Amino acid sequence: MVMHRSAFLGGAVTAAAAATFPRRSSAASTIKIGFIDSFSGALADIGLHHRVGVEIALKAANRRGATRYELVAADDNSRPAVGVTEARRLISQENVDVLMLGTSSAVALAVGPVAQQTGIFVLAIGAQDTNITGDKATRVLYRFSPNVQMQIHALSQRILSFGKKWFFVVDDFAYGKDGYARLSALLKRAGGTESGADILKLGTEDYSSTLTKMRNSDAEVLVLCQGGFDAAKIAQQFVDFGLHKKMHLAGTNMEDYYWKSFPTEQLIGSTFAIPWSPLLSDSSMKFARMLQPHLSEPITARHYFGYLCTTQLIDRLHAAGTTKADAIVNAFADHRFDAGKASPAMWRACDHQCVQDEYAGAIVSKRQREKTHFMYEIVAEVSGIAAAGTCNDPDASAAAEAIASQKTPDRTGYEAKPA
Repeated sequence: MVMHRSAFLGGAVTAAAAATFPRRSSAASTIKIGFIDSFSGALADIGLHHRVGVEIALKAANRRGATRYELVAADDNSRPAVGVTEARRLISQENVDVLMLGTSSAVALAVGPVAQQTGIFVLAIGAQDTNITGDKATRVLYRFSPNVQMQIHALSQRILSFGKKWFFVVDDFAYGKDGYARLSALLKRAGGTESGADILKLGTEDYSSTLTKMRNSDAEVLVLCQGGFDAAKIAQQFVDFGLHKKMHLAGTNMEDYYWKSFPTEQLIGSTFAIPWSPLLSDSSMKFARMLQPHLSEPITARHYFGYLCTTQLIDRLHAAGTTKADAIVNAFADHRFDAGKASPAMWRACDHQCVQDEYAGAIVSKRQREKTHFMYEIVAEVSGIAAAGTCNDPDASAAAEAIASQKTPDRTGYEAKPA
């Protein structure tokens, strides 16, 4: 079903943001953007925030220029099999021109090969498993979100100072297991010890068994390798068990809008990888000032993700001049742009990863948050190239090899549109 405004969000989008899009003098055309994200399931809160940003960007684009954009949204229910089914439906039945993928790394890993076989371009917004732009890379897919390998550069600087005996809690899906593997290896290289690890079902409600193990261990740091609301749930139970008095809390993900969902006053200083903050730079503050009037809540990193990826997709479609997948891929290759951070970002051609600055943030007090309207203060920063490494590094090299081995077919029964 074509959706121009989210039915889920209760008026969160109030007007079009003042984005800049190229004007075109050609006859009007309509480009259909298929958008698969988690609007139900364990990662639904993230998907709904992405969608707000996407819709703001599309409303702005549709107020300018001749090209029209229709959003055809599909719910993957945070499950890869559902994501694949919805991708096939959008491609074959809805005849969308391009795809965007939202939150789930498992969905992105499953849909990428389908898109490659079909010959449709895909932009992944928030999926973070490193393999998406590593050995599982596909030629037609670019990924915006920093991958796990990028995330841990900034995060590790901080949490190694907390102690070198870590207990891991891992969500049993692609992103969680990737984070665990890479952080565990980093800990061992630093001479640390893994005090324990529990790999748990995504959407777990009761962590008492895991927290009991933790309490009986010698762990100095609880490291969460989780996605979505799971991190907030265990943080609350971590405090309920009194473990915040014994050990530190850190992890790969704790969404900035969860400040209402767990006891931040007991967890001041707890540190997580954060992809963006409105407080990073003049550029990030400009993004925040532009978007905030169109939101019914404080701006979040996920609003930013959805908005920025949609504006970049439209910009690169114009640069390609067509919806043909290979032309869009070439338009993205090594394109530099303002990503609302300290330094410009780049869509790197060798591995199709967006190279961008990375950060770690420490939870602030309620009083400080009331002043800044953001849950974190920046405690570590790594430049984009330092975080992503070079094209000769193992992950990027594996991606380049995979991409070079693939050829993009013409879509069966599809005629590319001018863009």
